[in-house]
Amino acid sequence: MAIQDTFNGAKNAYAFYGAYLNTVAQELGMERALALHTKMLEGMGPIQGKAIKEQAGAGEIDAKAAYSLAKAVPESLGLVFEVQEESPSAVRWRCRGCSVYEGWRMAGLDDTTLETMCRAGSVRFMDAVVKQLNPRLSYEIHRYRSAADDSCEEQIVLR
Repeated sequence: MAIQDTFNGAKNAYAFYGAYLNTVAQELGMERALALHTKMLEGMGPIQGKAIKEQAGAGEIDAKAAYSLAKAVPESLGLVFEVQEESPSAVRWRCRGCSVYEGWRMAGLDDTTLETMCRAGSVRFMDAVVKQLNPRLSYEIHRYRSAADDSCEEQIVLR
């Protein structure tokens, strides 16, 4: 029940954020609103990544270790992952339900905008997080959802 409560709380918070973004888009245009969304998340990623690295301590962090550390961020939003592939060089997982996506949909954002926000915001945030752990790591969308009831596959890769 606790994970569902976390998911619902995050979904509601992201619905408010989506409504705010819509309001900003009405004033400045959607392109500018999305650029600001990206800029904010790119700025926050390194801060979160440094905090995670400080907690983890020193040492070489591969993809598997980065996944175990970085997944705390999306888990704090009620996301649940199913690992599909796991090795020191790559971890790929499927997200079972996304509170961020559902919150933004509640705010009335269309599917194209949702995908843009995810790729240009959330993924860049998480990429900045894992790059703080090891600059050779990349956080990527392996496959974006094909429909609202589908799920994304994401991955951390050591290059």
